[in-house]
Amino acid sequence: MQAPAFTEDDSPSFRRSFERWRATLSSFSPTSSLRCDARTAWAEESTPFGTVGEGKTQAELDQEANDCKRCQKWRDELTRDSPIVRFLLTHLSLLPPPPDAPPVQLEGSQTPHLPLSITCAPCPPTMAGGYASGLGVLLCQNRFMSRKHMEDALSHELIHAWDERRFKPKGRWGEDLRAHACTEIRAENLSGDCRFGREFTRRNWAFTKQHQACVRRRAILSVTANPNCKSEEEAERVVNEVFDSCFPDTRPFDEIY
Repeated sequence: MQAPAFTEDDSPSFRRSFERWRATLSSFSPTSSLRCDARTAWAEESTPFGTVGEGKTQAELDQEANDCKRCQKWRDELTRDSPIVRFLLTHLSLLPPPPDAPPVQLEGSQTPHLPLSITCAPCPPTMAGGYASGLGVLLCQNRFMSRKHMEDALSHELIHAWDERRFKPKGRWGEDLRAHACTEIRAENLSGDCRFGREFTRRNWAFTKQHQACVRRRAILSVTANPNCKSEEEAERVVNEVFDSCFPDTRPFDEIY
């Protein structure tokens, strides 16, 4: 990932936060499919969440390897068979990356046949996936309850990738809070993250406008986690400002899937 070009207006606290965010995404650079079996190599790799394999029992290492194999199996099945994933990958392949985005890293990728890398890796409990320019999509191999859960998460991240290529937000990915809020609204709305069944398991349901409430709530949570966002109040304000224009935008779909 390219080094950030900070400006004089960027505070020291913002720079530190951005570097932590950047280091997190950089740690998920694409790896080969042999990663699942290379347990000794895992113990040598550092991540922002600690050293993988350090202080873990053999049973825990076996579980990580099994999680990785399951993640790669589901990922390969979804990119081959899932209508929504295939649709998004097809439309993504029709758009070039933004001119100022880091080069797409496909060398050594687990998915060199796709328009972007889709990598399986272990994650902390607070995330199920991620997207970054150049690095592609991260799937958190230890966070998925089912293949359907992964399908929703992968679709969510592919919508972010499509939005970046289609709308070409200004500055670094995530720097423009309004653009970030809009792509989160669209991803939550279109990916299946807010379907009734998912909300029921979260114990969030209502008889009217539950889908819209879910999209708004989850978009605010995502924007709040952005290092550029100063507070939850700012995140809520930004999401509310763009909600009415971004929620009805179903591109590249004709309607909500």
